[in-house]
Amino acid sequence: MSDLRKLIPYILPTAHWLLLGFLLLFVSGGLDGLITVLLKPIFDQLAPTAGTVEAVHAKFAFLQEYLGLGGNSLRRIAFLLVGLSLLKAFLLYFAEYLMSYSGQNVVARLRNRLYGRLLHQSAAFFSDQPTGQLMSRVLNDTERLLEAASKSLTDFLRQVFLLLFFLGLIFYINWQLSLLALLMAPVVLGLATRLGRKMRGVGHESQENLARLSQLLQETLAGQKIVQAFGMENYEKKRFRRAIGDLVHANLKGARLSALASPLVEFLGYASFVPFLFYANRQVQEGLGIGVLVVFLAALFRLYEPVRKLSRMHLHFQQAFASSSRIFDLLGSRVGVADIPAAIEIDPFVRSIAFEKVSFRYRQGDVPVLRQIDLNLARGEILALVGTSGAGKSTLASLLPRFHDPSSGRISIDGTDIRTVSLRSLRRQIALVPQETFLFDDTIRNNIAYGRPDCDDAQVRRAARMAFIHDFVETLPAGYETRIGERGTRLSGGQRQRVAIARALVKDAPILILDEATSALDAESERLVQEALLNLLRERTALIIAHRLSTVLLADRIALMEEGRIVEVGDHDTLLERSASYRRLHRLQLEPQA
Repeated sequence: MSDLRKLIPYILPTAHWLLLGFLLLFVSGGLDGLITVLLKPIFDQLAPTAGTVEAVHAKFAFLQEYLGLGGNSLRRIAFLLVGLSLLKAFLLYFAEYLMSYSGQNVVARLRNRLYGRLLHQSAAFFSDQPTGQLMSRVLNDTERLLEAASKSLTDFLRQVFLLLFFLGLIFYINWQLSLLALLMAPVVLGLATRLGRKMRGVGHESQENLARLSQLLQETLAGQKIVQAFGMENYEKKRFRRAIGDLVHANLKGARLSALASPLVEFLGYASFVPFLFYANRQVQEGLGIGVLVVFLAALFRLYEPVRKLSRMHLHFQQAFASSSRIFDLLGSRVGVADIPAAIEIDPFVRSIAFEKVSFRYRQGDVPVLRQIDLNLARGEILALVGTSGAGKSTLASLLPRFHDPSSGRISIDGTDIRTVSLRSLRRQIALVPQETFLFDDTIRNNIAYGRPDCDDAQVRRAARMAFIHDFVETLPAGYETRIGERGTRLSGGQRQRVAIARALVKDAPILILDEATSALDAESERLVQEALLNLLRERTALIIAHRLSTVLLADRIALMEEGRIVEVGDHDTLLERSASYRRLHRLQLEPQA
């Protein structure tokens, strides 16, 4: 019920179409009951009996009189049967469409909400949640919920309305016969409830296995070159087979439960039919009309059909509720870095950036990654962060755009604590060129204009020229409209970096974070990237994670980091002269790459 309550906001925008679908299903159920009642005058005329119980016949006399079915009226009954069946078919068609329309829109809103939630999550969230499993929740769990919210819900409501109409009909005809016929109803209800609880657990297990399978598939396809390079195809096949096996095992448990429900309900129904048969025979001997008995039997057998289907649908809904629990768990996850309620718009950057006693750890109880960082960066200054791997350089840079928040201390821009300003206004002031260049499977133009989709072609071309990628783009058959493949795989490493630099140039933010990595490039590509970086750094305040001497020499100041601390700050010559640690780093990491 809690999951159903959480769904209400997503249902409300199309609730009127959903209610109309309910109404059409209700009317179609009534028409089913009416079509069944028409069996009485048919059998009364085909097999008239002299000794009928008029009190029972009188229960349908008003209907026969209203429809004009007295005397020899088989032709009229036949036309009524065809007409009512056609009307019922139209009602069911529109009802199913409306229910599907509502279900599709409910799930679309859920998916949009999930996607928006993921986009605003912090970097720490994604380090804990495998991408494939998140994809499974957005796609697979919502797909199962879609099936329950559209087709299954339509069938469920139809069967419920049929159950109610036929139940009312048999009790209207003879309540004693009805009670005998429904002798096993409490047993069936208890059985369905028990199976439903088991099915919910199985559904959760199945979706977890499917999520793990999605994660394995995503990871293997993304690392396909590594798999082939290390000859691990057979190993990955075995892993995939094991994951498939776990999924099949869970699904077969669900299939066993689902397969058990229908025949068991059917068996109990026939078992309860035995005492009913003897009592019905006695009623006929006492004068129960053949037409009324046929209506009762037809309604009774039509009644067992929705009972059997509902017991199976109940299990399907339990699987859907298992998926909905996973969906709402994700929607309810806390956003680690978010705007405070009274967040303000930050003013344009004019003076300085300050790190004041900043410490950071990824989780409570972890060893601190950063310890008591004090650092100032004046407007227009270029500061290079250098140090061995694991010193905390990337973590320190990631705090400025608030991918993480400090565990203690504060970061301010022009004296304003960045935690008090809106994320949108803060990140509008910052451009990022990461070490692992990420490009989208889109056109070169759209990748360059990604930070400012409203910019014109002239701005895109100007940025491309400054990044020294324009001439290459012009040689392509589709020019700037060329699609570059997933993660830009159709471009070389140097071309990808220059597109990323052009993207930062188009954004034209006053603050730049640059994780420079050119060690994998050939000499010509490195030269072009370095020239593009010079254009990018011009008149900007930059925090650079430097890997090469050529980049270090661009910096006004260099901060040497060790074990999460800043141990030395100065220019290149000063640090070479007074810092043994910097000389060692220069000799081991920077000098051989120069």
